[in-house]
Amino acid sequence: MHKLAFHRLAIVNRGEPAIRLLHALRELRAESGTDLSAIALYTEPDSRSAFVQQADERYFLGSATFVDPRDGHRKSKYLDYDALERALRATRADAAWVGWGFVAEHPEFADLCAKLGIVFIGPSAQVMRRLGDKIAAKIIAENSRVPVAPWSGGPVATVEEARTHAQRLGYPIMIKASAGGGGRGIRGVLDDSTLAQAFESARSEALKAFGDATVFIEKRVQGARHVEVQIIADSYGTTWAVGVRDCTLQRRNQKVVEEAPSPILDAAIDAQLRAAAVRLANGADYRNAGTVEFLFDPGSRQFYFMEMNTRLQVEHPVTEVTTGLDLVKLQLHLASGGRLEGEPPTTVGHAIEVRLNAEDPDNGFAPAPGHIELFRMPSGPGIRVDTGVREGDDVASEFDSMIAKIIAHGRDRNEAISRLRRALFDSAVVIRSGSSNKAFLLELLEHPDVAQHDYDIGWIDRTHVPRANEPRAFGHVALIHAAIDVYEEAMRHARARFLAAAARGRPSVDADVGHPVELRTAGQTYSVNVRRVGSSSFRVEIDGSCTEVQLDRRGPFEAWLTCCGRRHRIVAVVDGLRHLVEVDGVPHRISRDEGGVVRAPSPAVTLAIHCEVGEEVHQGDRLIVLEAMKMEMGVVAPCHGRIREVCVMENVQVLPGTPLVIIEPTTDSFIDSSAQKITLPIDAMTSHDTEPHEACYRLLTELRRAVQGFDITDEELQTNASQRSQLCATLPPDDETMWRLENEVLRTYADVTWLFRRDADHQTGPLSVQESFRTYLRAVEGAGQGLPQGFLSGLRAALAHYDVESLDRSVELEEALLALHKSQRRAEVVAGQVFRVLERKMQHTDNIQYFATSSFRAILDKLIDATLGRDLALNDLAREVRYHFFDRPFFETGRNEIHKRVERDFAVVCEKQGGPAWHEAMRALIACPLPLMGYFTCALMQADDHGRDLALSIMLRRLYRIRHIDDVEVRSVGERRVAIAAYHHQGRRCYAIATHTYCGELKEALAAASLVAQTLVDAREISIELLTVSEDYPVDLGRAPSRIRKALDAVGVSAPVNRVVVAATHPEHWRTIHYFTFEAKDGVYVEHELHRGIHPMLAERLELWRLRNFQTRQLRARDDIYLFHAVARDNPKDERLFAFVEVRDLSAVRDASGQIVQLPHLERMYTEALAGIRDFQSRRSARDRLHWNRIVLYIWPDAGLSLRDLARVSRRLAPLAKNLGLEKAVVRVRLPHQDTVREAVIHISNRVGTGMHLRIDGLSDQPIRSLSAYAQKVVRLRRLGLVYPYEIIRMLTPTQGTEEADFPPGEFIEYDLIQDHLVAVSRPPGRNNANVVIGVITNTTAKHPEGMKRVIILGDPSREMGALAEPECNRIIQALDLAERWNVPVEWFAVSSGAKISMDVGTEGLDWVARVLRRIVEFTQAGGEINVIVTGVNVGGQSYWNAEATMLMHTRGILVMTEQGSMVLTGKRALEYSGGVSADDNAGIGGAQSIMEPNGQAQYFATDIAQACQILFRHYDYTYVVAGEQVPRRRDTTDPADRDISQATHPTIDGVPFQTIGEVFSMTCNPGRKKPFDIRAVMRAVIDSDDEPLERWARMRNAENAVVWDTYLGGIPLCLIGIESRPLPRLGFVPGDGPETWTGGTLFPLSSKKVARAINAASHNRPVVVLANLSGFDGSPESMRKWQLEYGAQIGRAVVNFEGPIVFCVISRYHGGAYVVFSKTLNDRMEVAALEGSHASVIGGAPAAAVVFPAEVKTRTLADERVRAVQELLSNASPQDRMRLRAQFEETYRKVYAEKQGLVATAFDAVHCVERAREVGSIQHIIPTAHLRAFLIEAVERGLRREITQAVDEPSAPINGGAKNRSKEEPAVFDQIQD
Repeated sequence: MHKLAFHRLAIVNRGEPAIRLLHALRELRAESGTDLSAIALYTEPDSRSAFVQQADERYFLGSATFVDPRDGHRKSKYLDYDALERALRATRADAAWVGWGFVAEHPEFADLCAKLGIVFIGPSAQVMRRLGDKIAAKIIAENSRVPVAPWSGGPVATVEEARTHAQRLGYPIMIKASAGGGGRGIRGVLDDSTLAQAFESARSEALKAFGDATVFIEKRVQGARHVEVQIIADSYGTTWAVGVRDCTLQRRNQKVVEEAPSPILDAAIDAQLRAAAVRLANGADYRNAGTVEFLFDPGSRQFYFMEMNTRLQVEHPVTEVTTGLDLVKLQLHLASGGRLEGEPPTTVGHAIEVRLNAEDPDNGFAPAPGHIELFRMPSGPGIRVDTGVREGDDVASEFDSMIAKIIAHGRDRNEAISRLRRALFDSAVVIRSGSSNKAFLLELLEHPDVAQHDYDIGWIDRTHVPRANEPRAFGHVALIHAAIDVYEEAMRHARARFLAAAARGRPSVDADVGHPVELRTAGQTYSVNVRRVGSSSFRVEIDGSCTEVQLDRRGPFEAWLTCCGRRHRIVAVVDGLRHLVEVDGVPHRISRDEGGVVRAPSPAVTLAIHCEVGEEVHQGDRLIVLEAMKMEMGVVAPCHGRIREVCVMENVQVLPGTPLVIIEPTTDSFIDSSAQKITLPIDAMTSHDTEPHEACYRLLTELRRAVQGFDITDEELQTNASQRSQLCATLPPDDETMWRLENEVLRTYADVTWLFRRDADHQTGPLSVQESFRTYLRAVEGAGQGLPQGFLSGLRAALAHYDVESLDRSVELEEALLALHKSQRRAEVVAGQVFRVLERKMQHTDNIQYFATSSFRAILDKLIDATLGRDLALNDLAREVRYHFFDRPFFETGRNEIHKRVERDFAVVCEKQGGPAWHEAMRALIACPLPLMGYFTCALMQADDHGRDLALSIMLRRLYRIRHIDDVEVRSVGERRVAIAAYHHQGRRCYAIATHTYCGELKEALAAASLVAQTLVDAREISIELLTVSEDYPVDLGRAPSRIRKALDAVGVSAPVNRVVVAATHPEHWRTIHYFTFEAKDGVYVEHELHRGIHPMLAERLELWRLRNFQTRQLRARDDIYLFHAVARDNPKDERLFAFVEVRDLSAVRDASGQIVQLPHLERMYTEALAGIRDFQSRRSARDRLHWNRIVLYIWPDAGLSLRDLARVSRRLAPLAKNLGLEKAVVRVRLPHQDTVREAVIHISNRVGTGMHLRIDGLSDQPIRSLSAYAQKVVRLRRLGLVYPYEIIRMLTPTQGTEEADFPPGEFIEYDLIQDHLVAVSRPPGRNNANVVIGVITNTTAKHPEGMKRVIILGDPSREMGALAEPECNRIIQALDLAERWNVPVEWFAVSSGAKISMDVGTEGLDWVARVLRRIVEFTQAGGEINVIVTGVNVGGQSYWNAEATMLMHTRGILVMTEQGSMVLTGKRALEYSGGVSADDNAGIGGAQSIMEPNGQAQYFATDIAQACQILFRHYDYTYVVAGEQVPRRRDTTDPADRDISQATHPTIDGVPFQTIGEVFSMTCNPGRKKPFDIRAVMRAVIDSDDEPLERWARMRNAENAVVWDTYLGGIPLCLIGIESRPLPRLGFVPGDGPETWTGGTLFPLSSKKVARAINAASHNRPVVVLANLSGFDGSPESMRKWQLEYGAQIGRAVVNFEGPIVFCVISRYHGGAYVVFSKTLNDRMEVAALEGSHASVIGGAPAAAVVFPAEVKTRTLADERVRAVQELLSNASPQDRMRLRAQFEETYRKVYAEKQGLVATAFDAVHCVERAREVGSIQHIIPTAHLRAFLIEAVERGLRREITQAVDEPSAPINGGAKNRSKEEPAVFDQIQD
């Protein structure tokens, strides 16, 4: 390389040419170390372009275009010579490289360079002028003996001249601009008719493009090829022709494909062309690089000079890769005076190049610029890419549309083309608002004519037809992908709406399944519906035809779409309403545009408008002419119609997509009748299942998708269910794949459904699962921080079904959360399908027991947990499946062990006769707890006579055990053995005769028994027992009765045989036995159908005769469990289940204390009975379930059980019966009574909830009656999930002595209005005539033996849902009056639909509601206590009553919400009807879990009414005051008053370092008391250890750091308040102006409110003790906004107004505003103490040092020697050391300042300590930790003595009760402490 003669090279070009030069320069620097700098001249659109950023220097030219003052035309800024001159001067450039395009062929620019003394890298200006003028160039060619085509010989100025030359030359001709190039200003003319228009058009375009309208005419060479020769010449006379290129593939004279060498030229012509080019160059004295272009006529093998381009061509790379030259570097070499040395390089291999342009081939190759969203160019062997753009750039509309050149090089043309095809296919280009010609290029390269190089320069123009209205390959795939894009866009909006609603606390989803869209493409409109049916699966319906596809996205624009078994590569971009979808390289334009809107295809200027408003147009009519990139393009009408609006004017700039014209289309005018309709391939619409099992697997997968919430329609679900049922029935039950897929369905359903549980799970803490989920959704980005780990584990399990592994926010997570909620839209339908899956498993439990794995049990457990209280049928079936797979096999194992023992015992009795072993075996066989009739029936067929005799004897003794058989005799009748058992019954001699036979010999056996019967002359009653074995299985139950009857008739059995019992079994199925009982009636033997399947003696034992008031149907008769479906004869609506159970073994498991904890056999039988009921109930809808069912357990052995033992076992078994509608269990048992045993009946009921009620009764001799009117009300309300009020009363008032219950004995006296006065009434329950029940209830307890009396009010939902009007309100008012007179609490069980609405009750009803409201206010303000239990829905007025009674600052009563309860102002339906914001149900509006507990308006939550009552009784234990007494009574405690709390354990909590309470308050372990600790641990250490405190507001949200307990301290009931002393996480959304956690020792707004309410509630009732670690109130903007001042002030008000002992003890810190509201000066009754080492001041030491005393800290810091030493060095430092010493000074000052600040803080704390507070009287006592409990007890007792003294105005003895360990004479511990 010759040394370059220049150093600062200006690049007068942009884009790809500029990058090409920069590449060359970088290589030159690497090769020769040249210091040449590249200077980029750029315009505004290229500000961020690659060439600008890569250049060494850059100069901004300004806007992309300018208006040339010489002609008034707008031109490129690169043609603004004034701007270029300024740039070249400013950049001090000494050379300019122009590349190709712009000024590359402008001699004026060469002149400018010469003027400025700049090297122009190219030929001289003079040569450029001569060769740039095509006319002059032709003349030079002729002079150089280079052939030219016949032409006009000079310029043509007029149309007339043109016509003359055309006639002379002969058509066809070419009109060409003399100036410029690039195919512009050229028009072909075929005949005279188009000559004039073509002539003017060519002149016009030439003038605009080149500033010169001169044209000439030449003869068009038909079928010509365009070939060109690359020449390069030095300044020393050497010219090289370095390659021949073929550029024949052109459109509109624009080159599209270039290749080298030309495939059509032989070597001779190639050499001739090269020689001609060299002659022309030499003749023109050419220097540097240039191109000589020729037309070649393949027919004549002649070539003709066309023109010479005095620059490097766009297509020069094909020459470079075939010759090895770098033409750009060679240009620089020659411009620096370098020589061409040696011979020109030879051509090696073949190269082919395509130009990848931003243009639209289907729109006449109109420019289609835009933003490059995706740009991935190919690589690999033989591939070169030249480009000037990058991903993220814009293709500017002001410049050329080319974005890249892709060049392929191979050994031959075939390899080069193959490589180019591969490269194009591998490339990916997405231009938003534009498009590329990639697909056109691919089609071009694949065309057979191109492969055979059989084309000419007009081939593309002739063969390429715009295909805008013609379907292309894979059109259906493109439609599908576009539709999916639309669907996903809709889902993005749906996700946004869902998450926005969830952030507000109420997530909701659209009800739509899928998304419909109208799409237009290729002249046709399509109705498409898309549904997502899996994470990446979609079901797409096009015009009624449906297919399923898989979409695998590989980024925002790329994807793989599998359709019809084929995988397609997709590159797509959505631009507004338009979709450009490239399928395997084939582009498709699809629109969802509104009909009739015609839009601009690209950036352009409107040249002309050819339509007006109101004009009718036809499809294809030209509407507007646009100009883009100097090219004109017409916009035509896409349809027939009328112009409604023209949206643009002429000569304005429009952007892509700009509406140009709006057409009102005629009907179907968008449909091009000539266009082919896209349809789905046939195989896309057919199922590919070839085998039934494949179809079954697919349908199970489909069901799982529905469970996940994907878009499966109800119709598909129903169809699939039917098909699945049929197909699965054909598969073996043990099909492992089916089992696995079914388990996946069940697991998914369980995990998904669990998230919507409305009650708390044992793993999820106080919040319900659903509320935890909603809390999570309010702040998804928080990833569930602060929520229980149990909930988060469940959430992760559900999300795993959507392949989401992390809770970090992502699109996948959001999609899964939306799908989870969509899954609940059709929960009922899906649950039914899941039920069927579970049911199939249930049907095959015996065949697939080996599938009973731990993982399957875990699925069932989760399913039971998830459906609890939500889907009774599914929950019951899941329990039943679990029982059959896991529990029953366990029971069966036990049965098998017993049966083995029976076999051993029977073998013993058969082998031996007499002796202890024989008698023990006989006893065991007779007493065996399992049914053995089937076993011995089969044994009779195999045993010898001795064995048969024993078997018959044993069976008779077992069957007639309740008859006390005297003896058993065995006789022979022929070959048969017949046993006779004698007994007495009701004074009569009776016999039972038994024999055995096969079913086929029934008549003979009956005859033998009958013969024996005739010999028993003293018999009054004889029962014949025939034990038969059937050869058939199963036994034909339908024909058996008629066979028996025939045998009876044939034998002629007669009196005294009053009963014949036939037992039938099969040898291999002997556990199943069938009984048929025939009884004599009027001389005829008639079957007793009630006893079908049950032996009559068993029926007698079980008292089945008591069912005679019912029509019964036997559901089960097996293994001592007999289940009947019964309908009352006099009331068909009385429908129930009765389960009769024999319990033959009462062996007990006892604990260490001897208490019975388990009765295994009884529990197993009870469990199996429940399983039978559950199986029946699970097959009924929730509405049709039975709610008054009964289990009767007949216990054989004498029970050494007490009522309390049974109660204990019953409580443990009670949850098993949940949702089964069990009225009660009746236990028939023999109980010890004095020295005998008496038969009794124990009724175990659970009518209200979890409460257990046991009542002992005598035997009944009456049949079970049908439901009474009372019971019917109970059942009706049960169906609604409600409880009849008298059932609550019954639960609360058990009878002492004969009942065992969860509540103390009590009595109820009902009150009602008599003559408008509330008086006691005596009447049966249920006779109330108002919608409330009023009365007085009294319970007797050990603490209150005289009775704990309350006034009780119960809403009656059986009457108008407890609606309220004058009758109810009047009674309630007088009930409150009664409570006030007696000074007793009111107990209110609230359920009401609100004020009564009827035609005859108007506003006067509301006035009555208001009267009650007023009375409640008066009652509570006077100190009255109302305790409310919300048992059902409370609407309107009832809700306000509840609030007035329990929610205000002055109220003392509690509000207990039950799971069934809700408090609403307006019900769900009314809210929705009125347009208000509603919820899923009333519980969502005002239920406990989501509303009433989190907001703190309910103190407690209970799962049911019984649990609520237990909470209420615990409340009374701490608060109930007997009339005439001042305070609640004490209780005895064994916990010493002086117990040292230091040794109490502190729980292990993250971030808390203590193990004992003593460490918390240790000066060593916790200096300064600044470490966090758990306040509940301290509180528990203080209170009586034998008490379990009752915490109020335990689930109140945002008040967690205040803890309120009702508890005992030294036997004294009191309210204990503690302030949490460790940070607690905040749940849900955290405002930016609030704390991220609830800081320990700080009161926030709602925790302040909680404390104030607690103090108020205890006032006038019981003492308050506060354990305080209070640094103050939170003062954040959030807290101030949420009423921190108001609620903080409420604490002060509560303390001031408090009546009773109040003890405040500082256990850690006590500062600021918190000090004020608990100051001793607020209440003279308050006693204030502090633990040793505590701190009490206005402000803490650390904040005081930082805020109050910063000057003191600064003074001390500056006085420190370390600081002064560095300061002195700094003052004397040299300038070079000052910066270093300044940094040293600042570091020293910072460290010392922190140290001094700590010292000031310590000094402040030392001064403002608790000792000082005691000195000034703020604190009365300072106590050691060891004495804390003793002090608090003594302080409370002092306060109580003071209160009592004041009350009676005389000294009083200590309060009764208290701690047992301290006598009244013992001195108080704190008498010895100096106060």
